Amino acid sequence: MAQERSKAPTAGGAPGMMRYQPQAVLRRMSLTAPLVLVGVTLDSTFFPRHARDATSRLVLTKGLVALAPLATVTAADSSDAAVSALADASALWSGSHSPSARGAA
Repeated sequence: MAQERSKAPTAGGAPGMMRYQPQAVLRRMSLTAPLVLVGVTLDSTFFPRHARDATSRLVLTKGLVALAPLATVTAADSSDAAVSALADASALWSGSHSPSARGAA
């Protein structure tokens, strides 16, 4: 899968601000379990939602991990962008109201 450049300078925006294209990272324990948000990827870096989800590398296991595109984020750096992206992803994937709980994953 080809990866697009995930950040670009903002056109006409504040100096030093960049646009990032984050992806939500969702995992499940088995093929029949619901997907659960564990973090976001941003600029080829995994930002975990909780410390327990931090790993040295993100292992993509077919059927157990899903990546979902999120809205573009404008921020000064990738850490700020990750905080914003995690908030957006958390709003989408929160318990029984998540797309995966409705069968849309």
